[in-house]
Amino acid sequence: MDIKYKSSLSILVLCLVSVFGLKDTGVFVSAHEQPTYSGNKVCFEAGEQANIIDSSERGYIVEKGKAKVTIPYEKIQLTEKTTRIYKVIKNTSIRNDKNEIIRNLFIGEELVEISKNNETVKVECKDGTKGNVSVESLKLESEKKENFEVKTNAVKVNVEPVKAEYIKNTNIQNVKMTTISKEEFKMQDSPVVYTSDKAKVAVDSALDKLGSTYVYGDTGKAGYDCSGLVYAVYKNQLGINLPRSSSDQSTYGKQVSKAELQAGDLIFFNTSGKGVSHVGIYMGNGEFVHASSGQSKVVVSNLSEDYYSSRFVNATRVLD
Repeated sequence: MDIKYKSSLSILVLCLVSVFGLKDTGVFVSAHEQPTYSGNKVCFEAGEQANIIDSSERGYIVEKGKAKVTIPYEKIQLTEKTTRIYKVIKNTSIRNDKNEIIRNLFIGEELVEISKNNETVKVECKDGTKGNVSVESLKLESEKKENFEVKTNAVKVNVEPVKAEYIKNTNIQNVKMTTISKEEFKMQDSPVVYTSDKAKVAVDSALDKLGSTYVYGDTGKAGYDCSGLVYAVYKNQLGINLPRSSSDQSTYGKQVSKAELQAGDLIFFNTSGKGVSHVGIYMGNGEFVHASSGQSKVVVSNLSEDYYSSRFVNATRVLD
């Protein structure tokens, strides 16, 4: 079998994977309506299967009939996930989303798939480098399927609207929520302990944005996404220029353990099943403020909640 034929066969295998979709699956933890670009709505019932074909910073890309829509990560619980390993079969480089070379890859290097399209595969290297590699330079080496237990004890949500509110999600699996005002939050029995003036500025600035609308890709013009909230707070209030994405932010600053967390630290989560995809600002007492795509606003949550404790990845300290 010549090299040209082997290369063509590798491309064919990758294309078949893309077309016939070795897909991740999950179930909706609550009913959800997702608008499409055409102005229509795709409706999902609680407990309905989610056929996941890809993921992005905004959420899972789910296929239903002929429609493909992006669903916030918090709306879906994975039931099956496929991890694909690729091997580099020709000299090539890994590039960022601007098509700039990050570094060269070596033949035989193994890469883990994050997402894919017809021309490139977004991967993560063993050294943590993430980027895009051309399909023709890779061979699908192996794939592993993981099954997850589904918790079915869903509780109906009844939340009365209040002014200057935030919603604290005590357990995303149970969809049980409590709504309190910002003023009530500041009067809680366990006040935040600040280790520096900068930490107080960061937390207070984030709390001032409670209830602001979640807007993907925004840093404050119309709202915030998770990394946009962090980016805006630290740049505008403290003059600290952080990377823009949650994944890049997770490598910036000093790494700290969960036990060492202080107010003003950044905490990161794997809500996609494919690496860091969410970030919040730690406030103390186990609580953090973040822009939630599932809640569609800036909210406060607690690290002890099942959803976040099971998806915690790492924490960094960027303040002196």
